[in-house]
Amino acid sequence: MILRTILAGLLLSACTLSLSALDSRETKKPDGKKEKPGKAPEHTCALNITWWEEPVLKEGETLELGIFVDKEFQAISIQAMTIGKPFDYTGGPDVVIARKAKVTTKDKKGNPVTKDDWVPFANFVIKETDTDVLALLMPAHNSPTAVVKTFDIGVAAFPYGTIHLLNYSKSKIGCNIDGAVFFAAPGQRGQLPKLITSRRVVNFRLAAFEADGSLRSLVSSPMILDQRSRRLYFVAENPGASEDARFRINALVDHIEDHTPPKPPEDEVKPTKNAEPKEAKKAAEKPAAK
Repeated sequence: MILRTILAGLLLSACTLSLSALDSRETKKPDGKKEKPGKAPEHTCALNITWWEEPVLKEGETLELGIFVDKEFQAISIQAMTIGKPFDYTGGPDVVIARKAKVTTKDKKGNPVTKDDWVPFANFVIKETDTDVLALLMPAHNSPTAVVKTFDIGVAAFPYGTIHLLNYSKSKIGCNIDGAVFFAAPGQRGQLPKLITSRRVVNFRLAAFEADGSLRSLVSSPMILDQRSRRLYFVAENPGASEDARFRINALVDHIEDHTPPKPPEDEVKPTKNAEPKEAKKAAEKPAAK
């Protein structure tokens, strides 16, 4: 229940799609005359769809999802926090996901007829420039729908050998990896300043800067990094929860077997004592809030 409240508060967009929204709108010619509705321009991209956390289903309940492609819905299987084999999407910019449900209509004689059909579940938009997209599905609170957040996961924007941090909390979040420090302001995305180009064990720390100036430790543990993996961390917050449950951290790790480090190679992520932000030094000297 807490998680669903978090998700509803993080993303303000509501899932109010309808299948009729797949139709194109009328446009006007330069002379002012209306054109007949035409087919929206198609776009092809590699599309990954994943759950923030798999929805909790009632006993005996199932959730079958499909994506609208080539004028029909194709069934899809989704796992939590996973970048798997991408789905080759070709279609308009408005991507529609539906769920299969029992729908009751009336026949010509007015008698009720119940059958399986696709009903709205989630929708999102891809840009013409998108080639590799990750769509993160978050179950909506008290609604059989989901809200969606999309990310560019092309290797140019999200290379292997790096760590990105998406901050959905109201606090500034800092990440420290053996002295290499970076930050993500509320609602922003931060990233490790240098690529990991060799396998090594590092000390990984996440901390939140509280309103009173104190530093709250969120994660502190050793971690194995290498040039063949990329990591995306999500930090969410539920201000109404207990202190122990206030921050929620999810991680998505993508691994590739055959990957050549960028040239010229860097031996490792080294501590940047001279270049370390003064704010990070001050934060490190303060004890974590109890």
